[in-house]
Amino acid sequence: MRITIRKKNLEITPALQSYIESKLLKPLKRSLKGIIGSELPILDLEVGRSTRHHHKGKVYRVAASLIIGKINLRAEEESEDIRSACDLLEEDLEREILKFKGGSRAKTLRLARAAKKELHLDPLARFYRKGRMREEGS
Repeated sequence: MRITIRKKNLEITPALQSYIESKLLKPLKRSLKGIIGSELPILDLEVGRSTRHHHKGKVYRVAASLIIGKINLRAEEESEDIRSACDLLEEDLEREILKFKGGSRAKTLRLARAAKKELHLDPLARFYRKGRMREEGS
C-alpha cells in the first residue's frame, strides 16, 4: 500500500504520527487483505486544522481517500480533537470498505444465480430437499 500523509496548518509530532499509524493504517491493511489485486491501493491522508484563527468548535479535520484500482473510497471527519477525528475517520473508512466488499460479493452471487437459471435442468433431474424423495431413473 502506498501511503501519503499531508498536513495543513498543523505540525505532526512523532506521537501524533504513531497514533495515526496505529489507529488508521494497521486496521486498514488488515481489512484490505482480501481485495488487494494486481494494483497496490493508494491512501491519501490529509490531517490539519480547518482554519488558523478559530479556536473553538470543530477545528481539526482528517480526510482519507483510498484508491483501489478504479474505485475511490473517501471519508472525512471534523472534531474538536485531532485524535477523536482519527477515531471517527477509522469507523467511516471501515464502513466504506465493508460496503465495497459487500457490493462485489453481491455481484458475484447475482451472476451465479443468473448462470444457474440459464442451465434449464430437466425437472426430473433435480434434487429435492426437506424430506422429499428424488426421482431416479424411472
